[in-house]
Amino acid sequence: MVFGLHVVLPAQTITLSQILDAAVQHHPTVCSVTLQAQQQQQLLPAAIALAQPIVMAESPTGNFYTMGVSQSFALPGVYRDRKNLQKSQIVRAESQIAATVQEVRFNTALVYNEFQYRRALSAHLQQQDSILQAIAVAANRQFQQGIIDAVAQQFAVLQAAMLRNKWHQAEQDILRSEAQLQWMTGITEKIVPELWGNATEILLTDSSIWQNNPNLKVLQQEAIVAEQQVTVVKSSSLPQFTIGYLNQGERESPVYNRFNAGVSVPLWRKQYHANVTAVQTGVDIARQNIAAQTLELGAAWQQAAGELEKASLALEDYSKNVLPGARALTEASRRMYEGGLADLPAYLRNRKDAMEAELAYWELLRGYHEAVLKMQFVAGSL
Repeated sequence: MVFGLHVVLPAQTITLSQILDAAVQHHPTVCSVTLQAQQQQQLLPAAIALAQPIVMAESPTGNFYTMGVSQSFALPGVYRDRKNLQKSQIVRAESQIAATVQEVRFNTALVYNEFQYRRALSAHLQQQDSILQAIAVAANRQFQQGIIDAVAQQFAVLQAAMLRNKWHQAEQDILRSEAQLQWMTGITEKIVPELWGNATEILLTDSSIWQNNPNLKVLQQEAIVAEQQVTVVKSSSLPQFTIGYLNQGERESPVYNRFNAGVSVPLWRKQYHANVTAVQTGVDIARQNIAAQTLELGAAWQQAAGELEKASLALEDYSKNVLPGARALTEASRRMYEGGLADLPAYLRNRKDAMEAELAYWELLRGYHEAVLKMQFVAGSL
């Protein structure tokens, strides 16, 4: 995988999956943790490396020099423990890739969701702007004809101007969201997101599904590494052996008398015990980190689930009661105004109240989608 490149996609609708893949490919942190995993893999042969042999030149009798060599090595189990430790560190580095990718995808998904919301909001405001601009033009004409007074005429113009300002702000928000996505993904072409859909049922109902969270997996692998370190440190107190060849006698001494062997004696038990105790404390720290992360993930899951349920109930109520009522209010006010039973300011106020209800619905829908993303992030399924 190549990271940090600018991605050029055709000017067409870019799905959430495409935008998340582009963000992962572009983000330098993902590249960094991938290289770290590669580095740990490269260190695997060094985990079982022998000590460097020692070549010596010595004058055993003072009459001549003789050459020799010695090699130290540990018990086979020591090398096995070191190799297992390095393998655990490789797995830890690889699990960090998944955690980093999940974080990048989540942050990008939040911006993408905000982008979709702002485009939907702008489209709705643009539609309302066309209607209010037409009403303002009609109010000016009616004022000139003496049908309405100056207060009604100015009120219509003010409502149209305020809505147009809100629409222009929404357009600026769209540009900022698009620029943010381009910065996060490296996409240089215009980004056209998917249409913002209504709330859909989410299947993440298992309260323990967050146990698959990549950050939790990293900490669990940290605990495994810590346990492996205990084994390696304990093995450091085991004897090491040395074999060598060096003539300590005369030139004519038999070859079989020129070999030597030795064993290291682990006498300094206190320092070995201190090292073991320290790394065992590291295991306890890793386990406490797992417990803390588990607690945080459980709380985050419960909060996101609560936000999702709250938004779902509110959206259902809006769909059944509020939005139909707002539309009925708008239609009834229009008929009364056109029939001469209500003045223009009353019609515009009722229309504004109905539009505020629709805007509140968009806000709820944005919160719903954010809650879904949070649950997917906590569950590690984004």
